[in-house]
Amino acid sequence: MTRNTRRGADRPADAVPDSTASGDASSDSPSAEDADGGAAVVHDAEDIRIIEVACSVLAERGIKASSTDVIARAAGVTRVTLYRRLGTRDQMLRAIYAHEAQRLMMSVNARFTSFESLEWDPVRHVEDLLVGTVFDIRESELVRRLIEVDKIETMAVLAGQSDSVLAAITEIVAEFVRNTWDADVHTRAMTDTEVEDLSREVGSAVGRFLHSLVVMPDGPPLVQSEDEIRGLARRVLVPMILQR
Repeated sequence: MTRNTRRGADRPADAVPDSTASGDASSDSPSAEDADGGAAVVHDAEDIRIIEVACSVLAERGIKASSTDVIARAAGVTRVTLYRRLGTRDQMLRAIYAHEAQRLMMSVNARFTSFESLEWDPVRHVEDLLVGTVFDIRESELVRRLIEVDKIETMAVLAGQSDSVLAAITEIVAEFVRNTWDADVHTRAMTDTEVEDLSREVGSAVGRFLHSLVVMPDGPPLVQSEDEIRGLARRVLVPMILQR
């Protein structure tokens, strides 16, 4: 089956997946990834509340000073409940980083011009992905705190948690890619299978690039102004994302 590309085809404008939706996770069993790196269970509303409290604690105190006891007290739960919901400290850090990565990507998504707008342009849309990512990452209190205060440990933790963080980013970027293809009338015809496979390949490559902006904020590439960021996007991301 060949995919027909058209603006706004079969999806809400600017839609991205929301992995923070409430699920059926129970407080009696960990809802984080298992120790063997299995698929993550969807977090319920209470999990998300605790994760967001943990994000605030990390932003305020840094990694070293944010023990599970400190996070549990801040969230108003016992250490046992914290473990049952989010698993070990490493698993909890995975959930925190994945949650923050999605929050940043959702923030970036809010910057985009609506697909239905007459002002929408596919090249600028891709540029906006990089502009929003760079600026929103720099404005993230959690990321800034971890990079500036606990840089060495943060780099080690990010490297260790990169699989789950990149998995979340890949899915968000892949959805961004598919929506862009749907909206861009110049997108070449592809089968549904190619759309799914290629969007995830592109999402993985672009996601790794965006992730590197967090892990290595001092570059390269060194980009400061919006014009520099847009130029980099045109040279690197536009040819990779737009399929014409």
